[in-house]
Amino acid sequence: MISRSCIHWRSQLLLACLVFATPLAAWTADKPNILYIIADDLGWKDVGFHGGKIRTPHLDKLAQGGALLNAFYVQPTSTQTRAAAITGRYPMRYGLQSGTIVAGSRYCLSSEERTLAQALKEAGYATGFIGKWQLGHARPECLPSKRGFDVFYGPLTQPSDYLIKKTSKTDWRLNDKPAKVEGAVTSLIGKYATAHVGRIDPSKPWFVMLSFTAPAAPYGAAKDLVDTYADVKDEAQRRYFAAVTALDQAIGDVVGVLAQRKLLDNTLIVFHSDSGAALPTKYPSGDSDVDEQTGDNDVFREGRGTLYEGGLRVPAIAYWVGKIPPKNIITDPVHVTDIPATLLTLAGASADPKKKLDGLDLWSTLSGATRSPRKEILLNVEDFHGALRMGEYKLIVHAALPTKIEVFHIANDPEEVENIAERYPERTQELLRKLNSHAYDMLPALKLEEWADSKGGLPMILWRANPVRR
Repeated sequence: MISRSCIHWRSQLLLACLVFATPLAAWTADKPNILYIIADDLGWKDVGFHGGKIRTPHLDKLAQGGALLNAFYVQPTSTQTRAAAITGRYPMRYGLQSGTIVAGSRYCLSSEERTLAQALKEAGYATGFIGKWQLGHARPECLPSKRGFDVFYGPLTQPSDYLIKKTSKTDWRLNDKPAKVEGAVTSLIGKYATAHVGRIDPSKPWFVMLSFTAPAAPYGAAKDLVDTYADVKDEAQRRYFAAVTALDQAIGDVVGVLAQRKLLDNTLIVFHSDSGAALPTKYPSGDSDVDEQTGDNDVFREGRGTLYEGGLRVPAIAYWVGKIPPKNIITDPVHVTDIPATLLTLAGASADPKKKLDGLDLWSTLSGATRSPRKEILLNVEDFHGALRMGEYKLIVHAALPTKIEVFHIANDPEEVENIAERYPERTQELLRKLNSHAYDMLPALKLEEWADSKGGLPMILWRANPVRR
């Protein structure tokens, strides 16, 4: 027989449990967990959900169950896109509009820029960055731990090989300390991410930025995975296909753990590439970005590093069970800076009031409620060229000799075949005025300043300003 005092004690305990559970229930309803995934140089048609030949079943499943962003724009190179993704601001505002940060670079993302991780951390989030950083490494203040991330695991720059051996020299880090690792890069990043979300504390909202190096060169994967593409005759393309599938498998493992832990219902997953696929390009200097054409940007012109659609329009997905309707195809333009702006709103976090975001909160668009309010996107502006999209029109200016102005009606001409600049001079002048107004806000490019200070640096960047396709 249970006494009245025992019943009273149990009821009080139940009441206390409910009271202490209230904050958890509140954040669960209002603040989603965030998994933000970035691939490296993944072509538009290198995924199954865009009709590609490469096997990407896990990404295809996310695309089927969420929003497909079919006019998603990024920056021309890795550092620029990652900077825009972590700040919500155009790279030209802090000097990262030219080139990308490499192992020998001494500059980094300005410490005056407030990162997405810093804002989310202030809003109560646990934060982690897993994968390639590429936002600077020369000074302590450049490192992820100083930019709002509680945990960091991965290389600071692009690895020189897809396979790390015991004898390999790397800039791999676990938090701020050098880490000795061995294995395929994609697998190492995927396994750590899987373990991280497997042990993450579910009583607190979390943000993980998962930044892969795949499928960018040097591309490759485990031999058994490469062998599954035995029907692909070209060896370089076979290794590229395997690299994309390895990327897909790593993402599938991470999402699988979230499903096992029943965290998917309150986790927003965002996925996109940092640029289009890299295509064979040679410069007057004689050097080349890649020698083989392995990636597929479909009908879109050119590839990584250019201002054409093949370099800037990339595969992108937003997935959140019960919040984003399945098969929600968004054809309105979306820019990478819109992602952090949207995430800040969903998390109840605030941006730096002194630095206006260039991104827009597009949650109502992702959730299927409204069309995108985006009317204009600055695709990039630097000393030698720039590009802008306003409505259905896109302007590209090549300022380095030979000077060229191009205007395309993207809605009717996504392949950018017909230059209509001379046919519509008033429209062209309107676009030029807008691009120039952005150029006045541009800070000096840190890449150019660094190269100008080095022997022979400035001529090289001038040579690379106007690549010539093979």
